[in-house]
Amino acid sequence: MEKFIILMWLCTATTTTPLNCKQIKTDRVKFTDQYSCTVYGYSHSLRVIRDLGKEKINQYNLFTKFLCYPEQLIKKKETNA
Repeated sequence: MEKFIILMWLCTATTTTPLNCKQIKTDRVKFTDQYSCTVYGYSHSLRVIRDLGKEKINQYNLFTKFLCYPEQLIKKKETNA
């Protein structure tokens, strides 16, 4: 059965600077399906945004983005590198 791994970034975008994202840590969980990974992604994003607070989010125009990636594709990329 295919497993999924989540990759998450914290990003900022302003009218004077291009999109700037940095990968952030998430729990090292292997999800059994796309749905579970996606639900986790949204709930973890909410925690990150709340922890940063309204002032920082508004000041730096911060947002999160995430990708649920099949584990086998990550392993293939690592072996081909």
